Amino acid sequence: MIKAVCIVLLCSLVASIAAAESVSGKAVPDQLDRALNQMAEIPGISCEFLQIVYFTDGGEQRYSGTLSISRPGRFHWKYLMPYEQLYVSDGNGVWHYEADLMQAERLQSLDGVDPVAMKLLDGRVSRKDVELLSFERLDRDETAFRITVNRSQELVLALTNSGELRWLESEDVLGNRNRILFINVEKKRRPDDYFSFVPPDGVDVINVADSLFESTDNN
Repeated sequence: MIKAVCIVLLCSLVASIAAAESVSGKAVPDQLDRALNQMAEIPGISCEFLQIVYFTDGGEQRYSGTLSISRPGRFHWKYLMPYEQLYVSDGNGVWHYEADLMQAERLQSLDGVDPVAMKLLDGRVSRKDVELLSFERLDRDETAFRITVNRSQELVLALTNSGELRWLESEDVLGNRNRILFINVEKKRRPDDYFSFVPPDGVDVINVADSLFESTDNN
């Protein structure tokens, strides 16, 4: 279940904000500009996260763990609850490791798992790429901004007045909302080897690209 949710997040990191002010085509508030500038300038971030998936039937599922992101394109995404799971990218590919199953998958392409949200967090999204659709003041120090990036992916970003990112949210094709809250954020860059992965001894390694080619050949 975690794998499915994470792939949805990575592939499609918007909830509609009720009673939000429409601002399409107008100037972007300083608050959002500050956040984009900060994300473009910092070398990396490390934090804890709480992920909450709100299902359309009223149910919800919670996940938690740690996340580190480093420019350009590196991330170390570790789920701790409800069970351990790891996604690691050195910018050239992605490892998915499930310790309980003693299994690791090597993805040769980032196309399916390098979402707009990751690019946003590690500073690869510039101001010119962003269009503000609407925003809503949540409280005295927090505002939610609904944006599109390159006129495609939509995200909701909750920012403080100083431009700090509190949470981001997306919506899948079924209407389920996926919110990630960032906790104890540190603006620092981890060593490069933190974003590499070597499968432990005894782990089954699946090369997804090779598996796809084998399936095609067999057909």
